[in-house]
Amino acid sequence: MVNTLKRKLIFEFIFIFIIIPLLVILNNEKLFVFIALLFFFFISIFLLKNTKNFSFKSFSKKIDWKYIFFFSCLFTIAGFIYTIIIDKNLLFNLPANNFSLWVIVILIYPFFSVIPQEFIFRVLFFERYGNLFKSQNIAILVNSIIFAYIHLVFQNFHAFFITLITSPIFAYAYVNKSFKTCFLVHTIGGQLVFTYGLGKYFY
Repeated sequence: MVNTLKRKLIFEFIFIFIIIPLLVILNNEKLFVFIALLFFFFISIFLLKNTKNFSFKSFSKKIDWKYIFFFSCLFTIAGFIYTIIIDKNLLFNLPANNFSLWVIVILIYPFFSVIPQEFIFRVLFFERYGNLFKSQNIAILVNSIIFAYIHLVFQNFHAFFITLITSPIFAYAYVNKSFKTCFLVHTIGGQLVFTYGLGKYFY
């Protein structure tokens, strides 16, 4: 029974985190990315409802404001430097040239991008499939690679690299802090990406 359940989870894991992302990447249609994201967001909710020992009540855990403050400062400094290095003309390009669009992106990004991503790549990943890995550190490493892997759909190095180095921060926040901490630090990081002009690499 245990082996059967484990095989089922392994199959689900490969299908959700490897095969489907590969199909999305090969499709090369940006709209399909967001449709697939929302579709699997609802699938993840269904799977989580049927995951033993998981409860959505866990989302009530407190926010670690020190963690958020530290990484917000780090993202602010690192993002600024990174933008200057790769293309200083990008800096504040969106808010400077299309302020209304920037405001819209900043407001809807947390709800239509961060929440679906965190449900799929953090909550579902760790709560349903976390036990497939020998240790938490290995799970976080695999999670980071998979999160960067799906961003290959944007077909540029920067989207892959930025998500690869930030994913461990989000994953650690979810596993050791709280979902709300993870959500907020991801939101702030993403909003800085669009504010600095790096958003061009993520759509």
